[in-house]
Amino acid sequence: MCCRHASLFSALDRRRADLRSAGSRASCTPAGLAPQPGQTAQGLYTSVRILYWAGAVEADDDLYRIGTIANLTGIAVERLRAWERRYGLEPAHKAGKTRFYSKAQLDRLQLIKRLIDQGHPISTLVELDDQALVERLNTQRQSRLQPAVAGLIGANLLVLEQRQAEDGRAPRLDVRGRWPNVDAFFEDSADAGDLEVLVLQLPVLLHDQVERVARLVPDARLVVLYQFTTPKHLGSVEAAGIPTLQWPAAWQEIEHACATAAGMPLRAARSAARRFTDDELVAIAASAEDPSRCPAHLVELISSLNAFSEYALSCAGEAADPGLYERVHTDTTQARAQLELALEALVDAEMLLATPN
Repeated sequence: MCCRHASLFSALDRRRADLRSAGSRASCTPAGLAPQPGQTAQGLYTSVRILYWAGAVEADDDLYRIGTIANLTGIAVERLRAWERRYGLEPAHKAGKTRFYSKAQLDRLQLIKRLIDQGHPISTLVELDDQALVERLNTQRQSRLQPAVAGLIGANLLVLEQRQAEDGRAPRLDVRGRWPNVDAFFEDSADAGDLEVLVLQLPVLLHDQVERVARLVPDARLVVLYQFTTPKHLGSVEAAGIPTLQWPAAWQEIEHACATAAGMPLRAARSAARRFTDDELVAIAASAEDPSRCPAHLVELISSLNAFSEYALSCAGEAADPGLYERVHTDTTQARAQLELALEALVDAEMLLATPN
């Protein structure tokens, strides 16, 4: 017998004795101890198949050590033990101090880990059955990918939207309300009830006017674009937690502000073009005199994302699902584009050597 399985057979022998004493019988299937596809030569995990008969109930489980569960789920061993103490998430079997989890438990813990990564506390998940966990995960995924339901106020904003539609890009905002100016919105805001975000384009930003719009759509978040304002009015609006952009603004910036205000990240429709060449990035980092080194740090982050986006694209050529890695490439370029906007602001403010493409 292979020495690395000896302790497992000992545990199974003890389990068989317990079952016999209870009037049941159990058998061990040695074939289940053979390395399965995906197992390493060092035995990353040992799979044991146990067959029980207890009356009319039959179970056929793959068992995994707690360390293997930690490797496969990304949940630390210490956290698994804490969950066992606090929430009763016990393993399927114990042999002394060794814990064994079933395949069903592995699948369940992987679902829980994905939901925790999306911000769900473990205390809200432990009482849910597997179907409820899957439904919550699907609901979370759909809410992330669904465009923000938006309304637009302002003639220039409506023209910009029309130009964007003519470019043929997939829409990333679900625009369901349009008004040429604020007065038109005040006269007829009946269509604004279902909006998640309302974009308000004003020639002059006045706090009282923004506050009046906000009262008419209490369930919607506001994004305000303005041409002129005073520091007092701008400070009052921003203090209320309302994102602001100075007009003219790019449609991509408006989309990003809407998605952020609605609490959902953008799902990029295509790769973003680079705003700075490698030579320009080097020049910016070399010329910056900011003691915080913010420009240099941004250059490092942008360069890293440039490199990773190319790596993801190369992975697409070798992957079984190339579309997945093309998606990673596209979203990485969009993340880099956001950092480039921040770098551009520093370039303009500190009069650094490079200018964007």
